[in-house]
Amino acid sequence: MPIDMNSTTVRASLGAVLLLVGLAVGWFAHKAIDGAPDIATISVFDDWRLACPPVTQQDATCEMQQDVLDAKTRNELARLSIFRLKGDTTLIITVPFNVLLEPGLALGFGNDKPLIYPYETCNGVGCIARVKFDDTLRTALGRTTQARVLFAGLDGKPVGLPFSVKGFNAAAAAFDTAEARRHSWWRRLWS
Repeated sequence: MPIDMNSTTVRASLGAVLLLVGLAVGWFAHKAIDGAPDIATISVFDDWRLACPPVTQQDATCEMQQDVLDAKTRNELARLSIFRLKGDTTLIITVPFNVLLEPGLALGFGNDKPLIYPYETCNGVGCIARVKFDDTLRTALGRTTQARVLFAGLDGKPVGLPFSVKGFNAAAAAFDTAEARRHSWWRRLWS
C-alpha cells in the first residue's frame, strides 16, 4: 500500500521527524563548533588583571588582581586580589613581613578618611588582610583617582603604597559578567 504524501497525518509525522533530526544535528554541531578547549583565561584591563579558571571548575571563581610595584626596582611590594568566596566578594591585601601587626592595614582613597582593617594572618607570602568587598568599598575604589595601601613598618613609620585604579571599573564589569556566566544554569545546561 503506497503512502499518501498529501495526507495531513503523514506530513505532520514527516515534519516532526525532520524537526528531531534538525535538533540532533544542531546539538552536535554546537558541540563541535563551541567545543573549544576548557582553559583558564587571563584578561588585562590597564593595570588590573582578570584571571578565570576553566568553566569545568564550577566551584572556582574568577579573580581580579593588581601587583603594587616599587617604582624604582619594580619589585612587588603588595598584591590586591578580589574574588568570590561562598557568595561574598572578598578583597585580599598582601603586604611584606616587615610590618607592625597591631595597627592593622588601611586603604586610602583620595582625601577621604582611610578605612582600617586588621591583619588576618601571615604566611610564606607576607601578611594578609581579608576585607569584605561591599558596594561602599567598590564605589570608593571605582570613583577615586588616588588610592593607596597604608601600614606601619617595623620601625613604626607609616608607609603609603600608591596603587593604580586605571582599568578597575572595566575589570570589575568583566569580573561581574564572567562570574554571572560561570554560575548561570543556562551555561551549565549547554556546556
